[in-house]
Amino acid sequence: MSVPVRLLAVVVAALLCLMVIRGMTPQGFGGFAADQPADSPGTGNCKPVFFRESINPDQGLPMVHVASLARMPDGITAAVWYGGTAECHPDVKIYFSQQEPGISWTSPRVIMTREQAERDLRRPVKALGNALLLAGSDGSLRMLFVTIAMGKWSGSQLNSCVSKDGGLTWSPAERLTLSPFFNFSELVRNRAVPRPGGGWCVPVYQEFLGKFPEVLWLGERNGKLTYLKTRMAGGCSSFQPSLVPLDERRGISLQRDYTAARRIVLSATHDGGFHWSAREATSLPNPDAGVSGLRLSDGGILVAFNDSAKDRSNLTLSISHDEGKTWKRIALLENEDGATFSYPFLMRSPHGIMSMAYTWKSRTIKVACFNEAWVREQEAADIKP
Repeated sequence: MSVPVRLLAVVVAALLCLMVIRGMTPQGFGGFAADQPADSPGTGNCKPVFFRESINPDQGLPMVHVASLARMPDGITAAVWYGGTAECHPDVKIYFSQQEPGISWTSPRVIMTREQAERDLRRPVKALGNALLLAGSDGSLRMLFVTIAMGKWSGSQLNSCVSKDGGLTWSPAERLTLSPFFNFSELVRNRAVPRPGGGWCVPVYQEFLGKFPEVLWLGERNGKLTYLKTRMAGGCSSFQPSLVPLDERRGISLQRDYTAARRIVLSATHDGGFHWSAREATSLPNPDAGVSGLRLSDGGILVAFNDSAKDRSNLTLSISHDEGKTWKRIALLENEDGATFSYPFLMRSPHGIMSMAYTWKSRTIKVACFNEAWVREQEAADIKP
């Protein structure tokens, strides 16, 4: 085959891939749904609330990691995480638990294994990874989860399955085609943001030939999942974005740092997440570890992070009242030399209670629950729980 013919074949193949991806584009994607956080000042919910609990206190696995929470319309909170011998190990499984208000978490239950993913996807799977739950207004639960085909995280793909019965049973997994070439290294970690009119704005990222924070726009058309991926930035400096909408068009992204600066990175959008400003380092340290942000009712931004440039031996909350320009530490939730507390995941319930799931010493998934009255109390008193 001559060089011009080869070039033409490559161009045609690329156009066909783009046509396929365009056919999967959500209708009316873009923007953030109006966010009206509960527990606003003056609502009468002024008593500080703080408590901590374990989702899986007796699971007994060598390693559990990376929890995700979702609040269903009936008030039940669902959680997923993965566990096994070690990251990227073939025996890693994805576990599920749920909690009705005022009741203990249910015993962890396996909802995805490597073997099941291989059967559903009809291709080799080396291991499983991060999982994220999306709670639909119709009571459904969608799970996005990572499979590794080869190597480690750079050889991963993103997949989806749905439960219509509160997590009891799940549809066969389907793979998302997010790149026209190879479809490698697509991962998910942080909370998704609802879109106007339905669907989700999901922070995702790549780890293949660099670190790339991205946005996955999910929707449905004729009962089928539709999606499109856009990129926040490229290079090798930051990834694992946490999206914090400020209104329907404005928002910030807090990102994990992958440079020698070891600072949480921030970028902003003014057009609903299509375009993002150049990344800037904040004053908060980051030991190449996950962060999670959440907007408060007064417009403040809360971030959970490891307050260190070298390790994950503490877990801290900090607050900003100027959209991330300056920060004030308000609470030290975990602190033990040599220990590891990592991957916080912040979520708010309709009743104003904020829940933060995190990995505790790689053995337990813990959840810290608190309201804005407690946050304001910590900020005013500078006390550490």
